[in-house]
Amino acid sequence: MSQSEAFRHVAQVLREAQRSAIEIENAPERRKRLRDFSVAEIASLWGVAPRLLRQALPRQEVRGIAPRARLTFGELQQARRQLEAQGKLISTRRDPASGEALATVVFTNFKGGSAKTTSSVHFAQYMALAGYRVLMVDLDSQGSASAQFGFQPGLDVGAEGCFTAWLNRPAGSAAEPAVRLCRPTYWPAIDLVPASPALGEGEEILARRAGQGVEEEILYFDELKAFLSTVQDRYDIAVVDTRPDVNMLMSTALHAATGIIVPSRATMTDLASTGEFFAHLSDYTAEFQAAFGHGLDFAFSHILLTAFDPTDRSQDALAQLIRERFGSLVLREAFLHSRIVGTAGFGKETLYEYEPSTDRAAYNRAIASANAVNRAIEAAILRHWGRASGEGRPGRKEQQA
Repeated sequence: MSQSEAFRHVAQVLREAQRSAIEIENAPERRKRLRDFSVAEIASLWGVAPRLLRQALPRQEVRGIAPRARLTFGELQQARRQLEAQGKLISTRRDPASGEALATVVFTNFKGGSAKTTSSVHFAQYMALAGYRVLMVDLDSQGSASAQFGFQPGLDVGAEGCFTAWLNRPAGSAAEPAVRLCRPTYWPAIDLVPASPALGEGEEILARRAGQGVEEEILYFDELKAFLSTVQDRYDIAVVDTRPDVNMLMSTALHAATGIIVPSRATMTDLASTGEFFAHLSDYTAEFQAAFGHGLDFAFSHILLTAFDPTDRSQDALAQLIRERFGSLVLREAFLHSRIVGTAGFGKETLYEYEPSTDRAAYNRAIASANAVNRAIEAAILRHWGRASGEGRPGRKEQQA
């Protein structure tokens, strides 16, 4: 076997392992599907009494005995709209008439292994459960976020199916390729612009345009912003996962960002890399300001501590130190380390998709951590939209019922 053949064999085996993990966990359909949700877990996430959630649906649609009654995602959406109509929850849909523009949250850092993709996918799914219409944009050619949604980047997605197709679009045909690239997923409220190795071609296109320095109708660094503006009426939130290094696609994401989330583990190595990321961001903003007269204008920027173990004294000390130094730049909430995340990941599942058969207490701690992190990012978006203080879930009105 030649070296090329050996490498191809490794690729095939690992792709098959990923496919098998999805098929075994999701038999008999052999593709990813979304589980039903309990009334208790959704009531907790929405901040309403479980009885209000049950009352929002016809009795026959609630399957099972409280508190483990089961609802499909479609039934949850129906219940959400019913509670909003009754004034017991505030709508999470953005209101363009009030100036609430599409909010684009970019997860980015230089450091690989910072749980960037894990954080971005969990945030997208949390926001979908909370009632928002979500577009997930995968700009990492490795396609980890796309794989999490059941796509095989190297097999299912080519240059015509990722953001590269937008960059290669014929003149005057913006809407068609943009809508086509937003692929439905098994989450009814989440569409995905998947990634593939063909994003490398997109990277080359942007670099070539940047080097030419010619006048363009849409400047190279505004391409993602232009793409999102074409499809913005379909979504409330866009979540962007980027590659962990300096690259042109990351630059387009930064120019489209309403806010950025920088995941980092609480270790000196990871925080040093995060420091280098902010140094790059500072230099890039200053250079762009000098060249174009304006810099990047984020509504919010936060460091998110991931895989955090509060019982580890060194991690806890580092977390306290950076919070003291940087204040609100560091999210108060951290994504806790938990073996449950790894257990769920074996079947290509997130915490929102996984349902434990044992060790419910460990799962509850992990999901509470994820909810707290995502609620804090959601609050930053709500503040940007001008909704009260943005604290907590919008519409915690269970006490009024």
